[in-house]
Amino acid sequence: MASRSKLTSLLVAILAALVLYISQPGVGLIIPGVHKPKNPRPRPRITQKELRLELYRNCPQKGGIVTKVTTMSPKKPNSAIRKICKVKLTSGVEIIGYIPGEGHSLQEFSSVMIRGGKRHDLVGVKYTLMRGVRDLPGVTGRKKSRSLYGVEKPDKK
Repeated sequence: MASRSKLTSLLVAILAALVLYISQPGVGLIIPGVHKPKNPRPRPRITQKELRLELYRNCPQKGGIVTKVTTMSPKKPNSAIRKICKVKLTSGVEIIGYIPGEGHSLQEFSSVMIRGGKRHDLVGVKYTLMRGVRDLPGVTGRKKSRSLYGVEKPDKK
């Protein structure tokens, strides 16, 4: 009789220890779907288009201040010295923009306006500065494609 009660108390003690062991996550058995989700939801990735929309904030043009004016040589097979500048936009993002046309008078802290327009032969240049707007004057002596280079219509003689 005494051995039977010892046996049952031993079984109860083992069963209680097993229940405690299983119920503690990290120590014992981890049940999928109970202690953590089976398939954790993946974080949404930001696409290039969403990044560009965030940069522009749904605006066709954006203003900014020039932080550095420099030149860059294009990829093969082209050969030239292209004028570029770093611009800190009003949205707080710093971008590299191409300065179109012949000659410019841009300096650091000049106020400029940018638009979209990737230069395929310049690595990392995805924006173009707008001539004839703010501190970037139009190209002097330009007769064709005047709207792209900020030139007024010449007087008819």
